Amino acid sequence: MTLPIKSSPAKPPTMTVIRRGLAQRCPACGDGQVLSGYLTLRPNCLSCGIDLSQISADDGPAWATLLVVGHLIAPAMVYVGREESIPIWAAILSLTAATLLAVWWVLPRAKGLFIALIWATGATGEDIDIKAAKDAQPKPPEKQKDA
Repeated sequence: MTLPIKSSPAKPPTMTVIRRGLAQRCPACGDGQVLSGYLTLRPNCLSCGIDLSQISADDGPAWATLLVVGHLIAPAMVYVGREESIPIWAAILSLTAATLLAVWWVLPRAKGLFIALIWATGATGEDIDIKAAKDAQPKPPEKQKDA
């Protein structure tokens, strides 16, 4: 299936790109979704057709999720750990459930955000791959000069 590619006159402002990323929408048009399923990146936008296949968020979304969820759960852990009226089994069960729900909610939004920011900055890593490929090519041996 060939998608019609709409031309976009200019990239949207950074805050618009961030909002679209958090909503898991296409950073260019804001209409199409960038993820299919929970965390699978679509190769291109179904609405405007921009290529998303070169974008790799790698460990960024997991790092951001850990940072956000950790800062939300840590104070709750301190409070629940010091509260003597809460049974330990209830504390463990509630904190585990809260952590899992928070990770489930934050991770796809973090991935959408990283995809949008990588798209906006053009930091896909393609230029690094091209440079690495050029550096990996064997160089011809230098000719020895007779003295």
